[in-house]
Amino acid sequence: MGKPSVDIREQALWIYGLNPVWECLRAHPQNIVEIFCGRDDPRAQAVLQLAHDHNIPVSTVDRRSLSDRLGHDDHQGMAARLKAFRYQALETLLTRPEPGQRPLVFLDGLQDPHNMGAIVRSACFLGADAVILPKDRSVPVTGAVYKASAGALAYLPVVQVTNLVRAMEQLKAAGYWMVGLDVQGPSSIYDLEYNMPVGLVVGGEATGLRPLVKKTCDFLVKIPGTGSVQSLNASVAAAVALAEIRRQQRRFGASLHP
Repeated sequence: MGKPSVDIREQALWIYGLNPVWECLRAHPQNIVEIFCGRDDPRAQAVLQLAHDHNIPVSTVDRRSLSDRLGHDDHQGMAARLKAFRYQALETLLTRPEPGQRPLVFLDGLQDPHNMGAIVRSACFLGADAVILPKDRSVPVTGAVYKASAGALAYLPVVQVTNLVRAMEQLKAAGYWMVGLDVQGPSSIYDLEYNMPVGLVVGGEATGLRPLVKKTCDFLVKIPGTGSVQSLNASVAAAVALAEIRRQQRRFGASLHP
């Protein structure tokens, strides 16, 4: 029997905000159970028309009741209930005939959903292939992550693994080179040549890379600063690193779309 293309671990999910609902509706309308709308403007009408085209039920609600349903006010008058969030299976990356040229992003113990969402947004914008995160000691995909990604989660696969180090080792065996971001790294991110399939490894907000994750990396690099502050937020650091990796890959002739 062949290996599944989608991991069996799923979790129900509410997403909220105009762009997240719109992008999910465009990319995966079959995964939306119902849309709740508490606004009446052209952008909202476009969402409702597309929902109608896909026969998705829409409930008109006032913003207060939507806030009560979600437990917060950060919804812009629009929310959707999904059947589940579907994590991709690691096997979808391991069973390729050769590693992709687009980088993979490994998140080692990120706790802030806004950081994770921002990394997903940057990764999608810069052409990363997937985001990989551990099941434990890491924020999962939530509505807050979805909103912070500005809808990018509708397009970028997320792989959730039991053991991040083992996943790194498996992908190294498949041809990827692991590049860890470390504020104490011996080399500058700009000194390494990214003419190979890359797995970019980003550590948690407070502790950075865990020792075994760091040991599993092929390279440890830092982003050199020229100002008084010598460290960056995890999501900003990931965006800077991905931009440099993609810049060099273009120069080396690596395809943006393998």
